Amino acid sequence: MKSSGAMPKIYFISGVSGVGKSSLIPHLRALLPANQYDVHDLDERGVPDGGGKEWHDKEMRHWIDVGNENAMRGVSTIICGFAQPEGLAEVGLEGDLEVCPIMLDASDDTLRSRLMGRHTTPQSIAEIERASGKPVSEFIDKMVADAPLVRDLFKKHSCTIVNTDGKTPLETAGEIAKLISD
Repeated sequence: MKSSGAMPKIYFISGVSGVGKSSLIPHLRALLPANQYDVHDLDERGVPDGGGKEWHDKEMRHWIDVGNENAMRGVSTIICGFAQPEGLAEVGLEGDLEVCPIMLDASDDTLRSRLMGRHTTPQSIAEIERASGKPVSEFIDKMVADAPLVRDLFKKHSCTIVNTDGKTPLETAGEIAKLISD
């Protein structure tokens, strides 16, 4: 059972590709007590060719269900992966635990640099093209162009936004851990 006495929640740590969501996972697991927090990657069960809204909504619903099951044991669930505040409402939250979206953000230059650095091997290029259905250069351009739109959506819903520019994944994870454990 959670020692803080707080009700378990489901946290979606979101943002466009390149902000550092997946890089946080091992650090969050190390920083947060496993008997209080269950940390996952939204797409850890695999992404079909082209991904798509139907697959994404199904995965979000899966992780919300996992969060509800964890709550029965007094455990909060943290999911690192893209989830918009409106998209969470679309998958049906009625009767579910409180869902807390947290957005990771980064400047255009940081996003472009991280994404270009990540997709340098033939295998990583083939995987992003398979999962996104786009050439790497188009995928990167789309993430950079979408970042301000995503930021505006999170601001509109008064969600917490954490900037990852100039921070290591460990520093960002420490900031997130402090936010959710306070």
